[in-house]
Amino acid sequence: MGPTAVSGDAETKFSSHRERERMLTVMARFVGVGYLAYFLVSIPDFGLSSELVAGWYLPLAAALAFGPGFALLAATFLPGAPRTAVPLAYLCAAGYLAAGLLWLVAVRGTPAPIDHVAWLTGFAGLPSLAVVLHRLQPAVLVLVLCDGVAGLMTLAAGIPGTDTVDVAYQTVWNVLFTSLFLLAMYTVVRAGWILDRTRAGAVRAAADSATAAARNSERSRFDALIHDRVIATLLAAKRDPEDPRLPDHAQAALDELAALADGPVADGTRLSVAETVARLRTLASSIEADVPVGSVADGDLDVGAPRYPEAAVRAVSEAMGEALRNSVHHAGDTAERAILVEPGPDGLLVTVADNGAGFDVAAVPPERLGIEVSIRSRLQELPGGSAHVRSAPGSGATVQIRWEGAR
Repeated sequence: MGPTAVSGDAETKFSSHRERERMLTVMARFVGVGYLAYFLVSIPDFGLSSELVAGWYLPLAAALAFGPGFALLAATFLPGAPRTAVPLAYLCAAGYLAAGLLWLVAVRGTPAPIDHVAWLTGFAGLPSLAVVLHRLQPAVLVLVLCDGVAGLMTLAAGIPGTDTVDVAYQTVWNVLFTSLFLLAMYTVVRAGWILDRTRAGAVRAAADSATAAARNSERSRFDALIHDRVIATLLAAKRDPEDPRLPDHAQAALDELAALADGPVADGTRLSVAETVARLRTLASSIEADVPVGSVADGDLDVGAPRYPEAAVRAVSEAMGEALRNSVHHAGDTAERAILVEPGPDGLLVTVADNGAGFDVAAVPPERLGIEVSIRSRLQELPGGSAHVRSAPGSGATVQIRWEGAR
């Protein structure tokens, strides 16, 4: 037995943007650490540039250039990080552009070595890496603008031996080089988006599968009724047309057919032990014709009294069906299967076991949702429901499906 695709209406169990948000948070933290690293290595250069600009410039520019990056890093450790990362990313771009343009206003025009302006021009590509957390196109625009402003700063600083051609060449090189990192980050974030869409599609398909399973369950109920009531009555009539019990049997069959025609059994309806076991056997045989289904009940238990809520029987049946399908698909061609039903006065235990290939339960990847959604989650949604899966490679598998509740 092994994990299969999801079958069940569990779309609300998964965030539609979970992987994208996780990757966005990780990448935002990466960018924030980059801002922190550039700030630390730029501290010695702050004093060097003070002689080139007005006194008011350095504290204001440092706050504009690095402040949003620090805020982005801090936000990744707080709840709601994916929601705050995008606006902070655009603040990173706006802060850098503002600091660069203010340099053009504050610079005094005194020629200076290149390292006197490197503290701000050295990370011109970093704001674009922040913006790509949202979208690629504005990130490319931010990259061009920030590197262009860095080039203008270099020209305005009057660095000896630097002309317009050199600055233009270096600006183009910086744009092309940073584009590689830009595309890499975009690919990571987009991969999370694609994974979320794939997972959402899988869950929607699971809901459709659950609907089909419900229809099959009703069809199985109809087949069981035809076999157990109608055909049995007709055969009895053929053997002994004078049997006085025939009218009662026929009327009972007609009553059940009429009830079936009215629609599915209401959730408030309770099923007896006999009805529950019959439903489980019918569903099991529809999946694998010769699977043995045993039933062990206390001798004092009234198997004909209404006992189990329809919702509980339906959930247990569907989970049992998924466990059996798992076994049929994954346990191996030579595997043998068996089902044991243990009805109690206030609960129901169904065990599906095989001696097949088995699997490592802890190693089941999250995209394989058969066990997690179709069995465990389905039972967790049912008050008093639970499921336990035991398996190991080469040692077969056992799935215990339990419902406990007051009568």
